[in-house]
Amino acid sequence: MERQKSISYFKDIPALLNALQTFTPQSDLFHIHRHEDVPETHSTETQIFRSDTFSVSLLTGGEALYRIGMQEYEMKTGSFYFMSPQQLRYYKKIKPWKGYVFLFSEEFMFQFSKTTIYKEYPFFQLDANVQLHLSKPQVAELTAFLEKILQTYNSNETDKLKVIYHYLALVLLQAKKWYLEQNESVKKSDKLVSLARAFDELLEKHFFEIATQKAEKLFAVADFAARLNVSTNYLSDSVKKETGKTPTQIIKERTILEAKSLLRNTELTVSEVAYFLTFEDPSYFAKYFKSATGISPSDFKAKNE
Repeated sequence: MERQKSISYFKDIPALLNALQTFTPQSDLFHIHRHEDVPETHSTETQIFRSDTFSVSLLTGGEALYRIGMQEYEMKTGSFYFMSPQQLRYYKKIKPWKGYVFLFSEEFMFQFSKTTIYKEYPFFQLDANVQLHLSKPQVAELTAFLEKILQTYNSNETDKLKVIYHYLALVLLQAKKWYLEQNESVKKSDKLVSLARAFDELLEKHFFEIATQKAEKLFAVADFAARLNVSTNYLSDSVKKETGKTPTQIIKERTILEAKSLLRNTELTVSEVAYFLTFEDPSYFAKYFKSATGISPSDFKAKNE
């Protein structure tokens, strides 16, 4: 795959599906289709892109190479995988796909539930392993749910989006159960500090604003504290107690992760990455990057070409 000069961004489901040359969705809130029903115009390989949508897919046949954030995944029969708005995405079909893919917006979920998606479903978090490997019985169980969602989506049923939401919630909760079984280390204590969670959620929203060029600057701890209506010291103490890291450390790790993804996946120069991430001085960005990684951003880019 050739590196691209910039990152494509699709603000909603219709824009994304139009770019992929697949379907015209019924709604900009939710869409589902079978992989094998995709028209021949569908792109078999994409450029790096972002979309303001959640995307979930099950492969019951076929093979693909996916890059999600900084990780590469080989998707095969039984792969069940998840993508969230903040993640860079790229895929290439290796063998014809069978299975299902569904997309939904945060607004769709909030119509029926006030549960925070990133908090409830760990596979949508930035550093998550986004791929599950399902057994044949698990694939069969999931296929039954997804087929029911597809039938409802294509029906004239009254309030069908509400019906779909409830089926979708069952799918995601079952996926959460499988995820925790396959990733024991991600289990959390039942007693979570709500402020630390609120900080994490606000951090992800802020980085999505940066990714879509809607942020004027990179927030410092004081900016997050002001938006959470607490003092800087109180936020720092709460987050450190819950995570073992200070907010400053977490912000820097998140910034470096974004920088690495941009340096690796695009043709943006080091200076352009610096400005993209709202650094006013590329030389300061280079020092910031090297202090965290032990390598200059230009050397990191060269190693990953």
